Amino acid sequence: MELVRHDERLHVTRRSLLRLDDFRRVITGQFISQTADAAMLLVLAKALLFADANGPTPLLLGQAAVSTAIPLVLAGPIAGVIADRWPRKQVLVTGQALRSILAVVAILAIIVDIRAVTLMVFVLCLCASRLLYTARVASVRHLVRQHELVAADSLMLILGVVAGVVGAAAFAALTQLHLVCVLVAVAIGHFGAAYFYDRTRTWLGGEGQTSSIQWRDVAEQLSCGKTRYAILATSLHRCFVGFVVAAVSLDLDGRTGGSASGYAGAIGAVGFAGFLGSLTSEWMNEHLRRRALTIGAFAASGLAFVPVQFLAGPTPRLVALGVAAFAFQNLRVASDATIQANAVSGSCGRVFAAYDIAFNLAYVAGVVVGLAMTSSGSVEFALTTVIPAFFIGSLVFAVIEREPRREESRVYVASTQGLDETTVGVG
Repeated sequence: MELVRHDERLHVTRRSLLRLDDFRRVITGQFISQTADAAMLLVLAKALLFADANGPTPLLLGQAAVSTAIPLVLAGPIAGVIADRWPRKQVLVTGQALRSILAVVAILAIIVDIRAVTLMVFVLCLCASRLLYTARVASVRHLVRQHELVAADSLMLILGVVAGVVGAAAFAALTQLHLVCVLVAVAIGHFGAAYFYDRTRTWLGGEGQTSSIQWRDVAEQLSCGKTRYAILATSLHRCFVGFVVAAVSLDLDGRTGGSASGYAGAIGAVGFAGFLGSLTSEWMNEHLRRRALTIGAFAASGLAFVPVQFLAGPTPRLVALGVAAFAFQNLRVASDATIQANAVSGSCGRVFAAYDIAFNLAYVAGVVVGLAMTSSGSVEFALTTVIPAFFIGSLVFAVIEREPRREESRVYVASTQGLDETTVGVG
């Protein structure tokens, strides 16, 4: 079993992808959209009086879990259908226009002080973000070639982090005037994003291809070789990360006597490590095979928590959490590209939506279990149990089948009709 790539591969840099006009337009639209979205969600959270970063850690963890679960449960199942059934370019353009309308509705709700409408807009914004995310990610394989998918996905994730920071900064600056000023800027921003999406000339998929791809075919594809492997590996690792986020958050909260939020420290470590993981994912993919990357992600995460058993203080635990988040992000970018590359033509939206729902709900489950175990037991016990869990995961994915079996090949053969070089083959 070869773990390191020895074949000659075309080196792809994220910067080189910026020379592609339509890819540049899409990521510009993404950046503007996510910046506006971050600012709007902060406005709505403040208007609804959600707990701030210094609130009780269990409450913050619960709010984060609910905010993740709501769009997955409400919008996740239909996001893939919409991305496959209608032209994705039109979905992106129309979706941005609708988000501008939601910003206007939020302005009226805040002025009139109708809390129920503000809450409804908040939920709809979360669902809209999930719908547009699925359509955008399913479009990537039509903008770049297959060997460029990892670089493209990592660049989009990096821009997402930067957009969140810029959106928070815009919120902080404009909220000094009035919350309405932020929402006016948000509405303009979403229309700007729609403009860049509308300028895209490359066909982004969708548009009724689903007529030949039934749900049974999608289900069969989800159970095939590399797709199944990517979903299981990413979901399990994400579950473990959610578990340690909850445990470390409660540990930090206890050490500070509740004077500062342990959740803020843990999420800060995860966010920074995830950003670094997006930066390194391109290099990792070029040097490690996907199985090796998966094994390494689980093993490195388990090893990171071994010193925690012997070193006192919060720093070792934050470092270990950061290593796990870093490993997950490298695994996640590779898995994203695998799902995109192997999806049968006309099914990428639904297949990616199922994968996205799986690993994000796994994170919510991990947070819930981590909260329960740490609250009823001890942080030390919780962090001890996660070490063998990571190591067992590395062993399982070292031996589990990844290549499609002979009887599964018809699912992939069906995808060769009408596919271009950006989607043929597997990663």
